[in-house]
Amino acid sequence: MKRGPLLSWDIYSEYFFKLIKTLRKKQEVERLNKFQSKYHWDFQIEETLFKNEYKAIVITDKNQNIIWVNDGFKDMTGYSLSFLKNKSPRILQGEKTSKEALQYIRTQISQECVCETSMVNYRKDGSEYMCEIKIFPIQNKNNSVEHYIALENESLLN
Repeated sequence: MKRGPLLSWDIYSEYFFKLIKTLRKKQEVERLNKFQSKYHWDFQIEETLFKNEYKAIVITDKNQNIIWVNDGFKDMTGYSLSFLKNKSPRILQGEKTSKEALQYIRTQISQECVCETSMVNYRKDGSEYMCEIKIFPIQNKNNSVEHYIALENESLLN
């Protein structure tokens, strides 16, 4: 059984997928930079995105209404930006969503602190997934928190 050319593709594919991931992050940085200009954010977008591992990005206003999600969010949950716009992230919660995690998030947000937790969320099709979430408050030029950015990953359910 010969595998010569396939071995080369295996090596190249690792490089290729890293390149795609980097290009996707750069595209997301560009999109977030437009929000930064529009809302006068005082936030290190590029540094935050490249320092943290994530699949999905959610931006909400100070009232927790979604203003933008990336394509990774749609891939992870099945929800599109057009459906989610101006809705609350509560749409992802359900019976098994941890009340303690939700209270922790509310407390951290009320104190304008970075928040990191995990909880069960629900996809559009109703299936459960474990969501690892890290929420950053975003201040504007007047040092007032007007938006939040959440970086999310899916992990295995216990």
